[in-house]
Amino acid sequence: MTILWFLIKEGFRGLGRSGYAGAFSIIIIALSLILIGFGYVAARDTLVMVENIRSQFDITIFVHRNASLTDLENFIEELSYFEEIEKIDYISTDSAAAQFKAEFGEDIFSILDYNPLPPSFTLRLKPQARNLASIEDLTTRIKQYPIVDEVRYRENFLRLLEKYQRLIFIAVVTAFIGLTLISIILASNSIKMTIFSRRNVIATMKLVGATNNFVRAPFLIEGTLEGLIGALLASGVIGLISYFFNNYLQGLTGYQIIVSYRYYIGLLVLGSLIGLIGSMRAIRRFLE
Repeated sequence: MTILWFLIKEGFRGLGRSGYAGAFSIIIIALSLILIGFGYVAARDTLVMVENIRSQFDITIFVHRNASLTDLENFIEELSYFEEIEKIDYISTDSAAAQFKAEFGEDIFSILDYNPLPPSFTLRLKPQARNLASIEDLTTRIKQYPIVDEVRYRENFLRLLEKYQRLIFIAVVTAFIGLTLISIILASNSIKMTIFSRRNVIATMKLVGATNNFVRAPFLIEGTLEGLIGALLASGVIGLISYFFNNYLQGLTGYQIIVSYRYYIGLLVLGSLIGLIGSMRAIRRFLE
């Protein structure tokens, strides 16, 4: 315990002695975490928006006008067995005419002498089935029923949506990994300057029999502290920007920045890891 306490104290002392190099490392980590933090929020909210749009995708089934009430009831019962379907709405010819008038402001009977709109069903799908592959499979099976005249859904829009959703996900993961690696490299190079200034101390410690782990530990603690302080600084900046945006700009944009305590904990953990890994990279060459 005495050795552990000594190493921890040395880590804190090293942070105090690092001066401008340590401050530079903290600022670099803080700026990187600010970019990562806001990038995460933007990507998260974009994916949520995409999922909200996806949740509004319905399948419309038009049935033959000569279908009897028994045929309709049997078809509804058949649809109820499909696991992908969450809700089934039946739209009669009269209801279709009322919807036409509500959407276009014209009575279908004032345009034609009869109601050409067929009865139909609107299917609301479960979340796990709101993708192109599931919808294509479902519509293929539905079209096999004799009562079905046509099945419609927004195929092109859904295909485009899935394409951009994948691109957004890939961009987010790539940016996160890239910024994290850049942060580690920059922090490592900054910590190297601090270690270089104490290379004679390291050499003396090794001459008197200090193990690599004993020499390494204070620098790892120092790097972790720099990462933690950088994360605290980044959390403060993100919190202030979020407060200002939500209180003064939300009314103009209609957008709200929502972050939870888990979000800030994640930033603290990530910042500490960046500082730790950066210091591990920096100290390695001096111990070889």
